Amino acid sequence: MDWRESLINAKYHLSVARRMFDGYGKFADKRFLIGVINETARAAGDLIRAFFDYENVGERSLKVFMDDIAPKYLDDLTKENLFKILEVERAQKTSPIEYAKGDKIILLIEGKYRFLKAERIGDFLRSVECAAGKFPKE
Repeated sequence: MDWRESLINAKYHLSVARRMFDGYGKFADKRFLIGVINETARAAGDLIRAFFDYENVGERSLKVFMDDIAPKYLDDLTKENLFKILEVERAQKTSPIEYAKGDKIILLIEGKYRFLKAERIGDFLRSVECAAGKFPKE
């Protein structure tokens, strides 16, 4: 797949995530936050693929991205948040319990309850938007 296609897909998922996050502010429904997590993670995955294709890297793993590609383009906080949103998405999909209370989502992960605030999800979204903005221009 061409890096341009992956970048377009990432921007599409980011726009969906942004609309859902803005919608959460009006309607405060757990489904909006779960949607923001999923769409932001899809955007992060597509963005990482775009970077791999742009750099023409053969071996593709998150470790290769974080160690070799991301430092060329992204600051440490953005790198960390890209990794975290992928981690949160995976945890959210495998969590047997998912409960919303106020602006928090409570997940049961490996026997421990984890709390994720809407504000933190917004941080993840902004970091992925920032990473998309740092993608090299042609």
